[in-house]
Amino acid sequence: MGSFADASKAVRCCDATDGTELSTMAESPMKDSRTLIAEMQDEIEKVIGPHLEGVENFALVDFPNHSNVGDSAIWLGEETYLQKKLGRAPSYVCTYDTWSKEEFERAVPVGPILIHGGGNFGDLWPSHQEFRLRLLSEFPDRQIIQLPQTIHFSSKASLKRAAEIINSHKKFRILVRDVQSLNIATTEFTAPVDLCPDMAFCLGAQSSPAPVTRKLLLLLRTDHERVEQKRFPTLPNFAVVEDWLIEQRGLGKWLFVKALLETALLLLKGMTPSELDVRIRWFHLLASNRVARGMRQVGSSAYVITDRLHTHIFCVLLNVPHSVLDNNYGKISTFVDAWSKPFEKLSLPLSTSVDDALANFLHICQGSSVPTDQG
Repeated sequence: MGSFADASKAVRCCDATDGTELSTMAESPMKDSRTLIAEMQDEIEKVIGPHLEGVENFALVDFPNHSNVGDSAIWLGEETYLQKKLGRAPSYVCTYDTWSKEEFERAVPVGPILIHGGGNFGDLWPSHQEFRLRLLSEFPDRQIIQLPQTIHFSSKASLKRAAEIINSHKKFRILVRDVQSLNIATTEFTAPVDLCPDMAFCLGAQSSPAPVTRKLLLLLRTDHERVEQKRFPTLPNFAVVEDWLIEQRGLGKWLFVKALLETALLLLKGMTPSELDVRIRWFHLLASNRVARGMRQVGSSAYVITDRLHTHIFCVLLNVPHSVLDNNYGKISTFVDAWSKPFEKLSLPLSTSVDDALANFLHICQGSSVPTDQG
């Protein structure tokens, strides 16, 4: 079995209840979470910072208005970075289906369009890709920066069409999260391309908002990026299997009302809040709520097995030991290879199946107080 990340320091015990710790010896160079996060943040500033010098007004578009925690973590990280860098919130925000050219031009007469990062550059999530191509077509002379993305095309025709539109734009810059995406972009597109970490790292090191109450969490995809398992293993009776797509019913409406009330306080400062002010605040509240939910989910677990990239990133931010499986087109392994492989609490080599990850977890726990009976 693979060793536990060749970890150089004690990790949280696989038993979440008795406080026992399991230590494994490491071969350097491994990195603790804070060191790795700081390096990621430095790299993000190195890549993005020079392109934002002198910027005042800007748009941040394609807000992820859905329950997937990972996309909200990226958005919140983008907000955090931009606030620190530019000292202000975006002048214009929208989802892909609430875009208004007229509203945008009023809010940002001069300034760049920043497109939300993630894993939707390609033909796997067509609504977001079509929005991206629309912006490039409608604003051929506007600076547009694609924040860090993973690129994946399953159709040559889709790639060719995207290349035609992208290559006709002279002020488009693409940031990618992995070398595979870098190779696609530099081969197919004429736009400048930079390798850059995921913006969720701008959230910084986190403390768990919940006590550790679960010994093993399997946080596995239930959408069309999942890898079908030939055989799902029998799990220990303490294992919990979840995804992170379910949220409180009516959350969006409740947070919209909260955004209305909070924005109304601008009146006390002699300012007149607009519909756009409410939307900016609403998006922030939605993203913050979803990220907090994910932090509780991951932070309450002593060990995590996941095939979600941002669960892996949350484990780094929260300093949680974990094993990683790939998604169905290699998004996670290519990111890990580019950035997070040195994390001392990541089990290496990456697991090829849930069965493999579980076996590795049980191997790690040998000698600890965790019961390994199956059931």
